[in-house]
Amino acid sequence: MKNLSVLLFFILSHFSFAQTHKQNYSQYHRKINKAETLFFIEKKVDSALYYYDNVFTAYDFIFVKDLINAAQIAAYSKKPYQKYIEQGFEQGLKISHLKEYPLLNKFYTTAPKNKKLLQTYETNRKKYRERIDFTYLDFTYKMAIRDQTNKHEKKSHASYIRKVSQITERIKDSIKKRGFPGDRTIGISDSTIFKEIKKSQLDLYNQRKYNKELWHMTSDEKELNAKYTVIIYLHNPCSYDIYKKILYKEMLKGNIHPRDIALLHDHPYSYRKSLRSGCGNKDNQAYLINKYANYPKEANLTKTNEMRKELFIVPTYVDDKKREHEKEYGFNLFSGFWSCR
Repeated sequence: MKNLSVLLFFILSHFSFAQTHKQNYSQYHRKINKAETLFFIEKKVDSALYYYDNVFTAYDFIFVKDLINAAQIAAYSKKPYQKYIEQGFEQGLKISHLKEYPLLNKFYTTAPKNKKLLQTYETNRKKYRERIDFTYLDFTYKMAIRDQTNKHEKKSHASYIRKVSQITERIKDSIKKRGFPGDRTIGISDSTIFKEIKKSQLDLYNQRKYNKELWHMTSDEKELNAKYTVIIYLHNPCSYDIYKKILYKEMLKGNIHPRDIALLHDHPYSYRKSLRSGCGNKDNQAYLINKYANYPKEANLTKTNEMRKELFIVPTYVDDKKREHEKEYGFNLFSGFWSCR
C-alpha cells in the first residue's frame, strides 16, 4: 500500500496549504476513531465523550452515525445525550429514526409530547434543508433510476458495464464542480424530502413508480446515508481503481465517508473469485468492510489494519468490540449501505 501512503501524503500536504480556510476531515475521522477506541476498548466514557464533543463543535458537517453513536454511549453510561440528537436534526436525523435504537427508546417515546424539543426539531430541520443541493439530489435520483433501468435490460453484462461506466463518468464531471453527491451535499436518504419543499413529484418513489421493474428502489432511511451514489459506483466494478484519487480528495472535504471508499474497494470480492485483478489491481488485501463479500480465508489482519489506518478507519478489533456491544447491550452502531460505516 505504499502508493496509497504517497497519495495520501500528497493530498494532505496540498490541503494543508491550499485549503487552510476549509475543514480537513482527516482529523475528524482520527478523533472519532479515538473516541471509539477509548470507549469500546479502554472503557473510558468521559474521555470518549470529550473527543466526540471536540469534533462536534469543531466541524460544520457531522456524519449522523457519529452523533447517534455518541448518544448511545452517553445514554448507556447514564450521561446527558439529548444534545447529540438535537445536533443530529441539523444533519438529517428524524425523530422516527430513533425507533431503531433500543438505548434511545425512552427519548423516542417521549419526544412527540415535548413541545420544546419539537420546536428545536423544526428549527434544525430547516437548517438541514437549507444545506441540501436539491438540484444535485434530483440529478442523483435520475442517474440512479437510469442505472437500475439499464441493469434490468435483457442485454449482456458487458453492455451494462459500459453504460454504468458512462454514468460514473458523468457523476465524476459533476464532482469537479459540486463535490461528491454524498450526505453533505445531497443529504441522507429520505423518502419525502422533496415534499418538504413542495416538490413531491421529485421524490424517489414518485420518479420511479411508473417502472414496475424498479419496485425495489426505496429511500431506506435506516441506513442514514446518501445510498444511491454509492450503489451506482458499486455497480462499476473498477470504481475504486479508476476514481480513488478523486474519492480521497472528496473524503478530506467531508463529502464521502472513508468506509464508503473501503466498500468500493472491497465490493469485487462479493462476486469475483479471482479477487480484484480484473481491474488491473493484483492486491489481494481488503478492508474487510463488506459483510457480503467472499474474502480469502487467509486474510492478513495486520495488513488489513495498516490499510484501515491509512484510510482513517478503526482497526478490526474495535469493530469486533462494537459488534459485541450490539449483541450484549442493545447498541446499534453501524450504518451506511450494507452497514459499511
